[in-house]
Amino acid sequence: MPEYSQVQTYIKCDQSNIKKIMLDFISTLNDCGIQDAEMISAFSGLEWAIDEDGSMYVSGGEVTKELMIAGQLIHIRPFVIGWTSKAFKELQQSWLEVSLLLWTEEILQCHLDYVLREEHRSVIWKLMNSFSHFPNHSGVYFTNEATDGRPWEAFVQNDLDNVWMFDAAIINKSNMNYYQAIDESSFFSNLQENELLIARKETWIIEPW
Repeated sequence: MPEYSQVQTYIKCDQSNIKKIMLDFISTLNDCGIQDAEMISAFSGLEWAIDEDGSMYVSGGEVTKELMIAGQLIHIRPFVIGWTSKAFKELQQSWLEVSLLLWTEEILQCHLDYVLREEHRSVIWKLMNSFSHFPNHSGVYFTNEATDGRPWEAFVQNDLDNVWMFDAAIINKSNMNYYQAIDESSFFSNLQENELLIARKETWIIEPW
């Protein structure tokens, strides 16, 4: 199994709105340049299911393909998974993680210090921008194998020490208060009217926006 890095966001979800979110996800994949029929079909009919213990779950997306994205060949895997209070007792309702998994070794210039290849930086930022158009998202994060899901988990668990566990983020207006004390020695930042852009300096080298 390859090691993955992720572009990911989270949306409150249940049986009533999952079809709308999947339509938004497919539209976002198209916007990213992902129009592969096999990949898209994995998400068109997804629904929440009821497990034997009464919990609800959903997951989809097992196919990885090498695609041309923004002028770069890159291995990419769209993926969704549902999170409920069975996984995190702090959750008051279910959330759906929607993400793009990228082969880490392919996008890195140097694995030892996690520096992105120059030609892939704009591609990853384009993918993040596309994800930021989801309605009511939690924020968009670029994470690696070690930090996968950590900033969102920290957010729902009110673990303020770990909300910074990402290599880049697009923070929506409602969550900006969690990110007021930016360590300028570690992060680039750009405050806009409705969102806050953040990128880890040692990963990106220069501002990606």
